[in-house]
Amino acid sequence: MFWSTFTFDIAGRASMMEFPLRTLLTQESKHNGEHHKHFTQYYDAKSTLQDLQLERWESMHGVRHLLEEHDEVRKVYNESVGQIVQVARLRPKQRGHTIPESIVVANTHLFYHPMADHIRVLQAYAICHKLDEVRRFQDRADPVLICGDFNSGPLSGVVRLLTHRSLVPTENDCWKHLNKYKWECGDNEYMLDHGYIGNPIDAVNDPVFVDEEFVDAHSDEASLDVSCTSKEENDGERTSDSSSEICPPTIVLPSCFPDLISGCLSVPQFTNYAVDFVETLDYAFASKPSKREPWGMMPLGEAPMPSENSVKKWVAMPNEVMPSDHVALACDFEWARYDL
Repeated sequence: MFWSTFTFDIAGRASMMEFPLRTLLTQESKHNGEHHKHFTQYYDAKSTLQDLQLERWESMHGVRHLLEEHDEVRKVYNESVGQIVQVARLRPKQRGHTIPESIVVANTHLFYHPMADHIRVLQAYAICHKLDEVRRFQDRADPVLICGDFNSGPLSGVVRLLTHRSLVPTENDCWKHLNKYKWECGDNEYMLDHGYIGNPIDAVNDPVFVDEEFVDAHSDEASLDVSCTSKEENDGERTSDSSSEICPPTIVLPSCFPDLISGCLSVPQFTNYAVDFVETLDYAFASKPSKREPWGMMPLGEAPMPSENSVKKWVAMPNEVMPSDHVALACDFEWARYDL
């Protein structure tokens, strides 16, 4: 993560942090010489601010229940997922009544698998809680800026939660693979069989783009479900249906967490362009000024994005003129304060 020293002071070591996402919902403790995992009582946290009565993070009850009762979700989230969130508290060089004393910036890369939107929702909720904890400093609450590769489309559960502050199971399909997705669905054999990685063995020539009917890689999810079930049956590892009885929780960001606004005035057509996958996966969200959260930022615009035709010329990304499979998302914000 980088920032301009023309705009912000140089951050000290104490102002730069990183947190493994798998630890943000659990904590390790020792009891009778053995290791036990206990779910932290985040929803019992109290505000250090004198003028703000924090609401509890009540949705942590439902998240905690899901992780305790759903073996596969707990296995993936706590034991297998290795993403982190980088956090820095930055002090603007410029001072003024419309500029906060400091801002908390977070950068992350959420879990990748197209069938695991529910895992990314849990990650996003955990990040928001951690940021709410970090931003409370010396009896003030700093505005936040959250950016990164969320591996989530504009209609995903993650984006819904961050922009609408709530995620009701009946309003979004992010939970549709809750009882189908397993960690084994991401192994090399599985990914090769369904075209997520690798090239045909007989592909001896450089690929040439042919304008044909687009086939979204997500359309293969139905066959993936069948293959996972078949593998369980063949290996004698099919589990009981107990986890299928677990209902997904309703997740709500409490009012102590700021409203977020996108740095893009309009949703980019794409930020990732592969042969059979084109989607917007990268975002930048910032605190929006409000009566409860007077400090914040407002978007001014974003850098021009490449057109689909400019990428088609080179088949997909990355290529010899585009070194990454993602487009860099550059957004301009201006400091803003709620007009009391």
